[in-house]
Amino acid sequence: MKNFCIKFFLLSFLLLNLTIAANSKNQSLRIGAILPLTGDYQELGNKILKTFELTIFELSNVDVTLIPFDNNSTEAGTRFAFKELQTQKVDIVLGPIFMKNLLSIVQEENFSKYIFISLSNNDIGLPSNVISFGVNLDSQILALRSTINVKNKKKIFFADNSEFSMNVLKKIEEIKIPLSAKYQYSNFDEINEKAKMATSYNYRHKKLLDLITELKKSDNSSDQAKVKSLEKKDTLEGVSYQQVIVPLFDDDLISVVSFFDYYDVNYKDAAFVTLNQWFNQKLLLEPSLQNIIFPSINYSNFQELNKKLKENYNIEISNIEILAYDIIPLLVSSWYDKKNDFFSTEDFVGKEFRGKSGIFKINNQNYADRKLDLYQIKNKSFVKIN
Repeated sequence: MKNFCIKFFLLSFLLLNLTIAANSKNQSLRIGAILPLTGDYQELGNKILKTFELTIFELSNVDVTLIPFDNNSTEAGTRFAFKELQTQKVDIVLGPIFMKNLLSIVQEENFSKYIFISLSNNDIGLPSNVISFGVNLDSQILALRSTINVKNKKKIFFADNSEFSMNVLKKIEEIKIPLSAKYQYSNFDEINEKAKMATSYNYRHKKLLDLITELKKSDNSSDQAKVKSLEKKDTLEGVSYQQVIVPLFDDDLISVVSFFDYYDVNYKDAAFVTLNQWFNQKLLLEPSLQNIIFPSINYSNFQELNKKLKENYNIEISNIEILAYDIIPLLVSSWYDKKNDFFSTEDFVGKEFRGKSGIFKINNQNYADRKLDLYQIKNKSFVKIN
């Protein structure tokens, strides 16, 4: 397993709107980065590394040394990478990307001597020396609050029964968002059955058939015309709710909303609301996801970074690279504002920053509170609606 040193004397401009007193400190900022540069997540790890490199290149008047360590996408590799990291002088550690890997080194000797900034959105049970920089659930629910807390609009919750979905449900209940019903499934095969229940399809379909049967008994020509019209439908009447909260992703999200559509409930009948989808282009191709609403980071800057990565490295952004784009400027600005030569979590807590991902603040629980935008899928595009 290799570690290698990349050093840049920075040439351009600062990405965050912060003033850096670069001349006030002569000491180089040395940043260690534990990343999956090989193994199952090597594509994401190398994209994040390239994003770090790009960010450093675009800064100016500062001396930064970035030292990456490959964790081979595993917990064992993370422990090995952390041991290697300790052979170098580093002022702060970026990563690991995934919280399970970070937690695998909590008991390692000297762990508490370092400050870690993780791209994970896990904000539960963080060690005191770890900052969670991901787009956490609290920020997403807060961004959606004005949308889902509309009076006189009944809403239902539909998700799997994973720990994550249970946590989403808990957050919704904590801010006192009333739900008229909750539906959760254990496996993919249950989605069909649960969606059929949530849409009251059997009741609405039977009501239609009963009306058709009754009208067929009539000799009235207008009733027979109604029969022909009704026979083109699947159900009679709409559903009793106006919103469906679906905290799912990728194929799971597509499957659930498609089943709702199959059972005659779509965006014309109820507004579908979900969580951050990272502008997954595949979602634009699914007709049933038209008008779905989700919170996320700044899309324009997301596209701008994607363009830069294509031009400089011939790679496309996955998702969290936009967060990585903000981390280096955050560290540099804090480092050159400091009088001492070591980091603590207090250097970041309580300060508001405006980055490419948007406005964020590290709270006193060591995770990033983010002011997210709301987006809606309209005509195969992501459209900002707030």
